[in-house]
Amino acid sequence: MPTSSVRLGAFALAASLFFLGCASAPPAVDPQTVRAAILRADEDFARLAQEKGVAEAFATYAAEDATILPAGANPIEGREAIRSYFASATGLSLTWKPFFSQAAAAGDLGYTLGTYEARSAGEDGKPVTRYGKYCTIWKKQADGSWKYIVDLGNPSPVP
Repeated sequence: MPTSSVRLGAFALAASLFFLGCASAPPAVDPQTVRAAILRADEDFARLAQEKGVAEAFATYAAEDATILPAGANPIEGREAIRSYFASATGLSLTWKPFFSQAAAAGDLGYTLGTYEARSAGEDGKPVTRYGKYCTIWKKQADGSWKYIVDLGNPSPVP
């Protein structure tokens, strides 16, 4: 039969492991709060595009290693390459509106879906308006902000 000091030691070990397990459990994530934060990040991103321009907005909200997948073009990788890509699109006006967001259970990844309208000069110099839909994948950063890691869109018929 074990001595009382052995039983006391076993109890202390079990209690320590229990409390360590409780202390290291990740905080509960409220999915609705996370989805709202991701949607708000996309709305702020769209607003910045109107205030500071498309290139600045895409660079500001991009994670350092972000990738965009433009329709009909090769992927553009990295924040500065994305800035350059949009800066070279002179005369581009891009507006968008997210209509849906979803988040991973851990609360560190999510995505938004939305529609966009792009205006630019056509090959003949006349204004052209194109419509489309997009998906943006977001990742929560160490500072608590949300940055996109992948952005892609493709054309849609005129609404």
